[in-house]
Amino acid sequence: MAKTFYYDSVDILNSTLNDGTVAHSGTEIFSDGTTLTNEERAVDQSVSTAITAWAENDALQFDLGSAKSVDFIAVYFNATEADDIRLSYDNASSGQTAADIDSFSSCSVGWNVDEFSSQSYQYWIVSALTAGGLVGITEIILGAKLAFDMNPDIGIGEQEIYGTDIQRSIGGVEYGTKSHEPISTISMNFSSIPSSFKTSLQSMEADVQDFKKFIYSEDGTTGPFHYVRLDGPISY
Repeated sequence: MAKTFYYDSVDILNSTLNDGTVAHSGTEIFSDGTTLTNEERAVDQSVSTAITAWAENDALQFDLGSAKSVDFIAVYFNATEADDIRLSYDNASSGQTAADIDSFSSCSVGWNVDEFSSQSYQYWIVSALTAGGLVGITEIILGAKLAFDMNPDIGIGEQEIYGTDIQRSIGGVEYGTKSHEPISTISMNFSSIPSSFKTSLQSMEADVQDFKKFIYSEDGTTGPFHYVRLDGPISY
């Protein structure tokens, strides 16, 4: 299985968001406008709330500040989506885009990931191609993928961290306070890795640190997918 990290290597978290529309003439033509509601939810690191009012030909543009390399798009849906999504890119904020990628023709609940050959551009545009529009997009990630060169030594460890604090009175009566639902943790160990894989891991760690969430996939674009963040620095 091709275990893969999909992470924000282009700082989409701090990109400038512009909603608008696209016109179809060869590649898409983007025009800035006021079409979407709550578009900031695309990069809030939460899959609980969705962008709204996303109709046919409406679009969301991410300005990365400069040309940066992207080789995947990941979109989280909180509802099944049968309509088509297109990803476009360019180095100009409006007008004819350089190229388009028909990323998804339908999406299931959860993460939907599409890989493509790396492209370096400043402006990236996600648009709705069909009449139903897009309902239920809660998060979008653009960036770099890191496919594992090898599997961990003895598999992958998983455990739950409970969010319950237990206190006991002098008489032995217990009182429990639950601060959050259980949190799953995943651990991996490698006895030896190539220097190239170490360099790639260090580059990813520098981009995400313990702040930006990313996707761990058990098998490339097919998943299962886990929306995670680093618990601490990677130890070598």
